[in-house]
Amino acid sequence: MVSRTIKGVFDPEKCCTYIEDKRIVGSLEERWFGEKSGDKIILSLIETSYLLLKNALIVNDGEEDINELSKLMYKHYNCFKTMFWPQLAVYNDLRSRGRKTKVLGENLFIVKHKDGSFRLINVLEEKRLVKVNDFLNNIIQARKNGLMYVAAIVSLQGDLTYYVVSEIDLRKR
Repeated sequence: MVSRTIKGVFDPEKCCTYIEDKRIVGSLEERWFGEKSGDKIILSLIETSYLLLKNALIVNDGEEDINELSKLMYKHYNCFKTMFWPQLAVYNDLRSRGRKTKVLGENLFIVKHKDGSFRLINVLEEKRLVKVNDFLNNIIQARKNGLMYVAAIVSLQGDLTYYVVSEIDLRKR
């Protein structure tokens, strides 16, 4: 975890945080936080929220400094979409287990497992419909890139279950 409080600028239009302190940028990048863009790091909403929960981040939204997730949510509720909580639950779980975790996109993370392998984590929520083609495309993309595909199912109570999806051969021998 990051040892001191980081200061960033929250962009309510893009729902992300910019970190420009050169001393912090390298440390965050080393720990798989954010995307580097020039001399700064851009934190996703999930990463911003995680660091706020860990009291490791203060963001300024152009009006005031915010150091609590609840306050950021209250002021910028438009940023927090339906799958926010399941994504944050999975991200927090993986980080708390010491896994390097990178946000790839909505509901997708890449994780460096303890054995050194990389996994594509797809966050799914119980009872939320998913198009079969979207599900299969994520599995195909993971395999094409040499990644193991893992479906992280978040129950309505917030419990997490991880399922590794692998190929089996059903042909008779």
